[in-house]
Amino acid sequence: MTATRFTYQRLVDLVDGDQELIARLVDEGVIERRGDDRAVVDVDRVLVARTLWRDLDLDWPGIELVLRLCDELAGARRRIAELEAALGKRG
Repeated sequence: MTATRFTYQRLVDLVDGDQELIARLVDEGVIERRGDDRAVVDVDRVLVARTLWRDLDLDWPGIELVLRLCDELAGARRRIAELEAALGKRG
């Protein structure tokens, strides 16, 4: 996860004013609020959630599943890169 600091209002603007989506992402832990006007967030996850919510009309359990699978895939890719780097050093 690449966490970035945003103002809460900037996040709302990022999703075209969909405060319900941002509130839900805060409730689900995708967005970590820091005070009243700041948040730490992986913007890519917010944008994926927005697409799943709006464009694909996926329900929250489905969105959570897709986000978790994306995280697992990213972790697997990192491990593969580490293994390839370790094998490359041996060769």
